[in-house]
Amino acid sequence: LGFLFVQTLLMVGLWTGWFRNIFAWYAVAWLAVIATNIKHNQMHHRFFRGALSNLLLEHWLGLLTGTTSTSIITEHNLRHHGHPNDENDFVRPSLVGFRAQWVNVLCFYPKAAWQLYVHKPLDFKIWWRTNRKLFWRGLAEQATLWGTFATLLIFNWQATLLYIALPWLHGQWWLITFGLFQHQDLDGEDPWQNSRNITGHCFNWFFFNIGYHTAHHLRPALHWSELPTYHAREVAPRIDPRLVSPNLWRFYADWFSRRSMPTFAVQP
Repeated sequence: LGFLFVQTLLMVGLWTGWFRNIFAWYAVAWLAVIATNIKHNQMHHRFFRGALSNLLLEHWLGLLTGTTSTSIITEHNLRHHGHPNDENDFVRPSLVGFRAQWVNVLCFYPKAAWQLYVHKPLDFKIWWRTNRKLFWRGLAEQATLWGTFATLLIFNWQATLLYIALPWLHGQWWLITFGLFQHQDLDGEDPWQNSRNITGHCFNWFFFNIGYHTAHHLRPALHWSELPTYHAREVAPRIDPRLVSPNLWRFYADWFSRRSMPTFAVQP
C-alpha cells in the first residue's frame, strides 16, 4: 500500500505541475512496474478480507497501471497458468524466435500485445452469459479507468500522455517481457522446469517474490509471502540449478548468453 500511495502522489504532482523532473518520472515508471506485480498478486490471492476493500483496491490498481484488474483473468489466470507456453497462451515465448536475444526483447511485447488484442475472446460477452457479477465488476473498472483517462486528456493531454500513459506502458512492457525471460525455451508441461527463478532478497522485496516463479506456477493461489518457503521446501530439490539465479543481473546475464536454457529436466 505504501508503494501505491507514493506512486499516486508522484503522478498527481507530475500531472498538476507541482513538481516535474526526470527523477520523479523515472520513479513513477518503476512504481508502475511494482503496481503491475501487486495487481498480479491481487488477482491470484486477494489482499483484503472484505469484498468492498478489494473492489476499491482493484479500481485503484487500474488507475496506476493502465489496465483493469479483471482484464487479466482470461489472459493470465486462465490462459498463461492453464496452458503455459502453448498456443492457448497469448504471451507464450515462442512468439519470437530470433537468434539475437536483444531482438527478441524488442519484438516480444508488440507481438504479445497483438495476440492479446486480436485473438483474446471478448470477456464481457462471455461474462454476460456465465458470470453477471464479474461482468458488472469488470464494466465498472473499465468505466473508472477510461473515464478518468479521458477526463485527464481533456484538461491536459500532453501531461496525461507523458506522466500517466508512458509510465503505464513501461509497467505493462516490463511485466509481459519479463515473462519471456522467465519461460523462453522451457517445457511448459514440466512443472519443475517451466520457469526461471531469482532468489535474491532485494529483487523479491521490491517485486513481491515474483522471482520465485516456479513455485508460483505450481501454487498460483498461494500468497506471495509464502513463496520463498515453498520454493525452498518443494522446488529447490527438484529444479535444474541453471534455472535459479541469485540476483537480477546474473539472471539477465544467463538469459542473454543462453546459459539458463537446459536441455534436460532433473527428476524428483
